[in-house]
Amino acid sequence: MLEASLGEDLAIMAETGLTLPQILTLYTLHDHGPRCVSSVAEVLHLSQPATSQLVDRLVRERLVDRAEDPGDRRRKRLAITPRGVRLVARLVEAKSRGLDHAASRLTPKVRARLATALQDALGELQRGSSGAAGAAAGREETRHEPPEPTTRRETDA
Repeated sequence: MLEASLGEDLAIMAETGLTLPQILTLYTLHDHGPRCVSSVAEVLHLSQPATSQLVDRLVRERLVDRAEDPGDRRRKRLAITPRGVRLVARLVEAKSRGLDHAASRLTPKVRARLATALQDALGELQRGSSGAAGAAAGREETRHEPPEPTTRRETDA
């Protein structure tokens, strides 16, 4: 199941010697394009010096390129390399195999409901927070009243 996917993820991490924050940096650069170090630090909730250190390793491994930001030469711009893209693809494939295996164990009826729920969730995420707020407001209208609170028996102290 998902344990197999996690095992494969951990095996790839062990093989490469990369830490979870380094892997997350690769995902960030892959999914969102070039970023400055401070932007990556913000995403990872790390200090800028700590992020710079973890990026140094990614640069040494040729997974990330670091260059001057054309808009501000004092800043460094990070971009994933083709080698980094291949590593992210391996990790995504490992996760996909784990999810495929887990989904294959579900009944067709449950898989169909799950697919619908995931499509709905992705639709809301793509619409942004206004879609989520609208959906929450819609749920408010159909919400049932909570049950009456139960009373406690009071005892003498």
